Amino acid sequence: MKTLVFRKLGRCVLKALTLSLYAVLEAAFGRSWLSIAMCPGDITSTTYLPDAKIVYGMLYNQVSTMAALMNLLKDGSKMGKPVSQIGIRGYVILCRMTPNWNMGFRPEGTNGVGNAGAQGLANGTVGLKYAYVPILITGQAETLTKGDARAFMQARALEAKFDAEDITSHLNVIFAGAQRGGQLAQVSATTGPGNLTASTAGLLPGAIYLRVGMPIDAGPVGGGALTVQGGVITAINYATGVVTFSGPGAPNVGDAVYLSGEAPPTVGAFPYTMECLQSLVDDTVAIQGLDPTVAGQTSWQSFTRNVGAVPISAQLLQEQRQFTFNRGGKQPNMYLVPSAQINSYVGIATTTLRFDVTWPQSSVGKKAIDLGFMTYNFGGLPMIEDKDLRTDRIFCGDGDALRKFEAVPLSMAEDGASEWTRVSGANGIADAVQGLMRWYIQVGIMQRSAWSKYTNFTVPGAFQTNPPTL
Repeated sequence: MKTLVFRKLGRCVLKALTLSLYAVLEAAFGRSWLSIAMCPGDITSTTYLPDAKIVYGMLYNQVSTMAALMNLLKDGSKMGKPVSQIGIRGYVILCRMTPNWNMGFRPEGTNGVGNAGAQGLANGTVGLKYAYVPILITGQAETLTKGDARAFMQARALEAKFDAEDITSHLNVIFAGAQRGGQLAQVSATTGPGNLTASTAGLLPGAIYLRVGMPIDAGPVGGGALTVQGGVITAINYATGVVTFSGPGAPNVGDAVYLSGEAPPTVGAFPYTMECLQSLVDDTVAIQGLDPTVAGQTSWQSFTRNVGAVPISAQLLQEQRQFTFNRGGKQPNMYLVPSAQINSYVGIATTTLRFDVTWPQSSVGKKAIDLGFMTYNFGGLPMIEDKDLRTDRIFCGDGDALRKFEAVPLSMAEDGASEWTRVSGANGIADAVQGLMRWYIQVGIMQRSAWSKYTNFTVPGAFQTNPPTL
C-alpha cells in the first residue's frame, strides 16, 4: 500500500515539474517553444551558433507583439492602395491633398463638363531608415547550464529577449516622444565641457528622455558638425534639467542632444532616424517630399492647437475629435495619450459622460488591448496610453492614415561582415560570439489632415520630473 502511494506521489511530482518547464518555455516562446527545447545533445562550438540563431528567430517575431505604438499601425506595403517599392530604400505612395473640385452640376449635354482628373492626390516618398542592435553572446549561458540543451536555450532566450526589447523601446521613444531626427533634448545653457541644461522652452521635453549611462552626441538642430561625440551621462537632475556627462567636447546653446551615433554630422544627412509623431502630425514640417509651405501643397498639414497651459477637459477632448473629423473628413478612431494626461483624465471623469477603462486581460478584440496597452474610452473612442508620449500633448486621428513600412523586419543579419563572428574560444566551447540584428523601417502618413495634435496641456507635477523609463 505504501509503495503504491509513493509511486503515485512520484508521478504527481514529475508531472508538476514537467508542467512547470512547459510554462517557462511557453512564456518565453509561446506555442513554438518545442522546436527549440528539443535540440538534442550538449551545446558545443558546433551547435552554439545554429541554436542561438533559432532563439533569435523566435524572438524577433515577438517584436511585433510588444506594446509599442508602431505596432498599432498597419503594414503600409500591403494597404490595398497604390504603392511602389524602391528597392530596399523605400516606397512611393499616393497622398491625399485636396478634394476633387472638378465636379458638380452642369447643363445636360456633351459640353461644359470640364476636364477629368484632379483627384487631389500627390506622390509621396517614404524613405526607409536603418536601425540596428549589435549583440554579443557570451559563454555565460553555456557555463551556467553545464551544456544542457534545454537549460541553455532558456538562458539564451532570456539574454536575447532584452536585445529585442531594448531596440523596440528606443524606436518607440523616437516615434512617440522625440523631436524629428531623434532629438531627445535641446541645450538651453552650458557651463562648459561635461555640462548642459536641457530646455523646456517652446514645449521641449527637458531631460525626461535622457538616462544615466546613456552615450550622447550633440550638434546643431537638423544636422551639422558635432560639438559632443560619445559623451556618457553620469548624472541628471530632472527638476532643473542639468545633465552632467563625461568625455570630450562642450555643447553650444541650442544644440540638439541625440543617442550617440544618431546625430547627423552634416545637414544633408538629416535625419538618420525614422519619422515621428511630432513631424508626421504637424502643419509646417515638410515630409515625404511634400511641403505645406509650397503653393499647391498647403493642405498637407494636420490641425494643431496650443491650448494655452490649461488642464485637460472633456470639452477640449471633444473639440479635438470634432475638428479632426470636420477638417479631414475622416472619422478618428483613436486618441494617443501620455500617462500624464491619463492621470488628469481620471480626475475629470463625471457621471454625465461614461468613463471606462479596459485592461489587456479583457477580451474586447481591439488591437491595442491585444498588444498590452491600457486603453481608456472617451465617448466611445479609445484613448491609448503610452508612457513615451510627450507629457503635454494628445494626438487624435484615423489609424489607417498612419502606416508602418518595413522592407526588413528586425532580424539577424546574414550578409558578409554582419554575420556571426567568433570572438574567442576555449576547450572547444564558444566563449563569445558577436552578431547584428538590423531593421529597415519607416512610418508614413497617407493624409495629414486625418490627424490632429493638441499641445500645452498642464502636466501633473510628478510627471514633470520623473522620466517614463529608468
